[in-house]
Amino acid sequence: MDTQASTLNLTRIRLFTALASVLLSLQAVYFDDIINDDGIMYLQMADAYLSGGFAAVVLIYDWPVFSILIAWLHQLTSISLESCGFIINSILFVLLTDALVLISSLLISSQRQLVIAALLVLCFIPINEYRDFIMRDPGYWAFSSLAFYQFMLFATAPNYKAATLWQLFIITAILFRIEGVVILLTLPLFLLFINPFSSAIGQLFQSLYLAIGAAIMALLLLTTQTDLSEAFGKLESILSYLSLDHYINLLNQSSTILKQQILNQYSDRYASFILVSGLLAMLAYKLLKTFSISYLILYFTASSKGLSGYKPRLQKLLLYLFLVNILVLSTFLFKHYFVSSRYAIFSLISLLLLIMYPLCHGIEQLWLNRKKLLLSVVALCLTYNVVDATTFSGSKTFIKETAIWAANHLPANSLVMTDDEFVLYYFDREKTTSTLCVKKVFRPTAFTQEYTHKMRSLQGPCADGDAHDYKYYDYLIVVEKERYPKLVTFLKTLSLEQIYYQENVRLNDGASVYKVIK
Repeated sequence: MDTQASTLNLTRIRLFTALASVLLSLQAVYFDDIINDDGIMYLQMADAYLSGGFAAVVLIYDWPVFSILIAWLHQLTSISLESCGFIINSILFVLLTDALVLISSLLISSQRQLVIAALLVLCFIPINEYRDFIMRDPGYWAFSSLAFYQFMLFATAPNYKAATLWQLFIITAILFRIEGVVILLTLPLFLLFINPFSSAIGQLFQSLYLAIGAAIMALLLLTTQTDLSEAFGKLESILSYLSLDHYINLLNQSSTILKQQILNQYSDRYASFILVSGLLAMLAYKLLKTFSISYLILYFTASSKGLSGYKPRLQKLLLYLFLVNILVLSTFLFKHYFVSSRYAIFSLISLLLLIMYPLCHGIEQLWLNRKKLLLSVVALCLTYNVVDATTFSGSKTFIKETAIWAANHLPANSLVMTDDEFVLYYFDREKTTSTLCVKKVFRPTAFTQEYTHKMRSLQGPCADGDAHDYKYYDYLIVVEKERYPKLVTFLKTLSLEQIYYQENVRLNDGASVYKVIK
C-alpha cells in the first residue's frame, strides 16, 4: 500500500466510507422494529406542514426545518413520509462520516492511517446507535462537523473561501439544533489564542462576517413574519440559558433540599459543593459510558505517544472544540438536571477526533511490527462495536402488530382509546373507520398538555367531556410492561374482556386489546 496520502487516495477512502455508511444505515433501518418516539413527532410535523404550513407546524414544535425537509422530499417523490425521513437521515450520516474522514485527513499524513481512521469512524457506537432513528440531530452533527473542517482549514491558512463555507455549514447546523449558536460564537474566539491580537481581530471578523449579516436578516424576518417567529420560537430560550441568576436560584433551591432531607448538621454547609460535584460526576460517567468501553480498551491497547507527524495547533483546536461541547452539556445539565445520550454525541465525536492521531498511529505501528495479539484485540473491539450497534436488547414489534391488528379487526366506527403514541402512529397508518383517542389514563408517566394536543386527543369525539371515563369507549389498547405491575392490577378492577394479546417473551412486556363491557 502506498503510505503517502494523495487527493486520489483520499477520494477513494471517502467513497468507501460513504458506501459503508449507506449500507450500515440500510441494515439498521431494515432490522428496526418500530419508529422512535421523536420520529413520530417529526413525521406529524411534516404532515402538518403539508396540510397547514408553518402555522400548523408550530402547534407541535417550534424548530421545524428537519420536518419541512421530509415534507419537501415527499412532495417531490411521493415516497411515504417515514421513508423520506430515513432517506434524509441516511444522507446526513453519509455527510457526517465524510466530514470526519476529511477532518482526520488533516490530522494524519499516510493513507494507511486514514483507512484506520475511516474504520474507527464507521465502527463508532454512539453514531451507529442512531442510524435507525428519524430525528434532526444527525443534521446538527453532520453540518457542525463540516463547519469544523472548514474552520480547521481557515485556522491553518485564513482565506474567504474557508471562512464562508464554515459559516454556511454552521448556520445550516443551527437550523437543525439551536446549540449550533454556541459553536458559532465561541469557535472563532480560538483565533485570539493562536494569533497576535492585531491579526486575530481581522480574522475574527472574516470568520463571522456572513453570520453577522445572516443574523441581521433573520432578525428582520422574525420581527415582520409572525409565522416564522412562531416556528423558530426556541430562539427565545437562549436568553434563559444566559441568565446567571436562574442557575444560582436553582442551585440554592436544590442545595436546600439536599441539606434538609439528606445531609446531617455537620455536613450541610457542603451541600452546594456536593450537588455540583455530583452533577459533574454524572456527566463524566455519561460520557465514558456512551463513548463505549471497547474504544477505551482500544485506546489503552493501541494508542501511540509518538509525535511523528503530530500537529499541535490542530490538536489544541480539537481540545477547544471538546471543551466548548462540554460547556454546552454542562449548561443543559445544570438547567434541567439530566442529560440524554444523544445530546452528548457531538462531544463524543470531538473526543474521538482528539484521540484520532495517537489511535491511528498506534494501530499502524502494531500492523507494521506484526503485533498479532494486540491487533486481534483491536479487531475484536471494532467488531464488537458494529455488532453491538446492530443488536437490539428487546423488540417492540408487539406494539406495532397489536395496533395494526386492532385497526383491521375491530368493528367499523368503533371508538378506541390508548395511552401509547406508538399505537396511535401505527393505527392511523391503516385504513380504518374506527377512531383512536389518546388519553393519559393508564400510563404511569402522564402526557403533558402539549403532547396530548399534538396527538390530537382533543379533536372530535376524543374531546367529549366524559372521554376520561374508559366506559365512554368501545375498546382499549394498552401497553403492559413488567416494570409497571400496578397497571396490570388496575386493569383487573375494570370491566374489560381481553380479545387480543401480543408479547415480547424476553422482556415480559405485552400489548392488549380489551373490549369494554358496558
